[in-house]
Amino acid sequence: MTKQLIFAAVSATFGVTAFTYFGWEWLVCAFLYYGFLYFQIPSKILALHLFVLLLFFLSATISEKNNRTELSGMETNFTITFTDSIDIDGDMMKGFVTAEHNEKLQLRYKISSEFEKIDLQKHMEIALSCPVAGVLEVPSGMRNFNSFDYQLYLKRQSIHWVLKADSIEFAKCILKKHTAKQVIQDFRNKGISYVNEHFPKESSGYVNALLFGEQKLIDEEELKDYQRLGIVHLLAISGLHVSFLTGMIFYLGIRVGITREKMSLVMLLFLPIYIILSGASPSVLRACFMAMLFFLLSFIKKHISASETISSIYLLLLLYAPNHLYNIGFQLSFSVAFSIIMSLRIFGRIQNQLVLLLVTSLLCQLAAIPILLFHFFEFSLIGVLLNVMFIPIYSVVLLPFSILVLLIHLLTNPFGEFLLFFLNESFVLCNAIAGFTADLPFAYISFGKPAFPILLLIIILILALFAVWDLDNHRKTKILFLVLTLLLLLQYNIQKLSPYGEVTFIDIGQGDSIFIKLPFNKGNYLIDTGGRISFEQEAWKDRRKTYSTGEDTVIPFFKSKGIHTLDLLILTHPDADHIGSADDVVENIHVKKIVIGGGSEEIYKNKKFIQTALVSGSEVTSVKRGDHWSVGEAAFYVLNPYRDEEDVNESSIVLYAEMGGVSWLFTGDFGEQGEQALIQEYPGLAVDILKAGHHGSKTSSSVTFIESLKPKIAVISAGVNNRYGHPHQQVLDILSTAGISVYRTDLHGAISYQYYQKRNGTFSTALP
Repeated sequence: MTKQLIFAAVSATFGVTAFTYFGWEWLVCAFLYYGFLYFQIPSKILALHLFVLLLFFLSATISEKNNRTELSGMETNFTITFTDSIDIDGDMMKGFVTAEHNEKLQLRYKISSEFEKIDLQKHMEIALSCPVAGVLEVPSGMRNFNSFDYQLYLKRQSIHWVLKADSIEFAKCILKKHTAKQVIQDFRNKGISYVNEHFPKESSGYVNALLFGEQKLIDEEELKDYQRLGIVHLLAISGLHVSFLTGMIFYLGIRVGITREKMSLVMLLFLPIYIILSGASPSVLRACFMAMLFFLLSFIKKHISASETISSIYLLLLLYAPNHLYNIGFQLSFSVAFSIIMSLRIFGRIQNQLVLLLVTSLLCQLAAIPILLFHFFEFSLIGVLLNVMFIPIYSVVLLPFSILVLLIHLLTNPFGEFLLFFLNESFVLCNAIAGFTADLPFAYISFGKPAFPILLLIIILILALFAVWDLDNHRKTKILFLVLTLLLLLQYNIQKLSPYGEVTFIDIGQGDSIFIKLPFNKGNYLIDTGGRISFEQEAWKDRRKTYSTGEDTVIPFFKSKGIHTLDLLILTHPDADHIGSADDVVENIHVKKIVIGGGSEEIYKNKKFIQTALVSGSEVTSVKRGDHWSVGEAAFYVLNPYRDEEDVNESSIVLYAEMGGVSWLFTGDFGEQGEQALIQEYPGLAVDILKAGHHGSKTSSSVTFIESLKPKIAVISAGVNNRYGHPHQQVLDILSTAGISVYRTDLHGAISYQYYQKRNGTFSTALP
């Protein structure tokens, strides 16, 4: 029975994914899996598993059919009800709300004053219903290759629109009667608010994460350290938390004389409440439902194995909500829990407790590797050791200590403050250790997003490794460990072996950032980094995390590609929208050489990223007209600058390149004056692909320049609805009249040209 339930869980997974990802990859996986089952189980049982596949395929189909919006997108007036926790971050209020027809929306409201912010923090509560004026916007899709698809993320939560509220008539709000769930949610919000108000900022976010499943108040840099080291699960409510809490309550009940049967009923009543109190994340649902099934079976004097329990919960959750499968927390929670449960025989052979912790951590890391590579393109090599150290600290010390301090602080503030000092220092110490470790070389390694064949091989090897380890076959276990290591090394170096080159215009909003990769790792170049112009503002408007072009877009792009080194970082000119994220790039990836325009050395001299680069051994050099270099079949020629210019746009590095069977011209923010001088200097200059100057501004891409170059394709890098109105209609008309195809990052997202060695390639865009 145990084995069949596990097989059924896998069949259910195939059923759900068949609806979304049916294609040759799905067929290969299904052929391998059901081919394996054909030789393992009788035909009648195999037919039952095929029926499970069909059942869950139908469940996914029905779920998708019902996931529709009732709104047209033209509505401007709404009556919304706050049905979930609302996040007030700086001058922005956001969260999920419910509108007419019970439709969920993502609300975004810009707070107008500090007084309004304080008022919202005091009076905002669940079940408040308010009139709102605003506009509906379609959520942004995946704007860069391998990036986060916000639109799909919201859709899988049945949210199809972002409501950008212009005004909320709080004077006309009414408080609806609370449901039982909302009463518990209110209690949770009050608990979170109490911790935020009375606990130090160094520990408040962590206490809220451990007790209420609320991570958003943890310092962003500290949270990244935990994520990179593979120990962020410690900050999510999981099986460890639920086991500790239910075990403590059950034990206390028994000690005061309550029977086991009655305590089982108490736990069955308490756990649904705890699901809401702790935020109802996938890991919470899994752990709590497994605990509920355990107590239910205890009450009726029945018993099933842990593997049957987790398989049953998996099937029920997936049948109820097939989109759970695409939640990363759901994937990690079940894969790690399955790995622990299916390795009980391995644990049973280990006597030493330290070795047991080490092996448990290793098995959990192995189970998580395919998921981490697919979504985040990296994992930590020292995460195994850190888990051995941090799991006991968090589960045995910090979790119970946090509960104790909160309770005592509520009852007696002076003694609570005394204990709170020690709790706060404990978190500070743990965070310092995590921060120090995250800064170590190779603390975490980016492998790039594996291609389907490699990812499939990694999964098969890990499953085989679990199987032979469970059978205590030491020789085969070592061999499979070695093969898995070699495969990961291959994935790490895959770009060095690739015969394909690419030119990708990264969508970084209003700005430029262009990645060039030559075949066989002969050169990785980045032309500009993008960046945002920041303005001083009042302190109350500051948000916990501001968007960074480099950290949030460019670096994740490199990680997804498995790029570990930049041979050249070419900075066309020192405007913020071209070099503003150079600090992030230089700090996160090794740059061999930074190239700047001749004559601008003084402007760059005191830039932070230049100092950082020099300390790390990077070379900084300037170029001018006449400089050139060749790498294999590719050739690059610097056409500008050639003299000092007062206008930094006119001093932009203009780079002519021949690669991928076509010619390119990268122009930075080159203006019309420079264009005229360029075609006079190079009257025979012609290109196939032009990066339009200055984001399509009317100050560039003049008629004379376009007629002289005769490009077939123009690429414009501009932000969506940018304040400058780029690209200008005049430029678009010039390009259209000349019969030039135009790609725009504001419309198409990232734009990539991929080619095989020196042959012509093809364009593709992140957005359809």
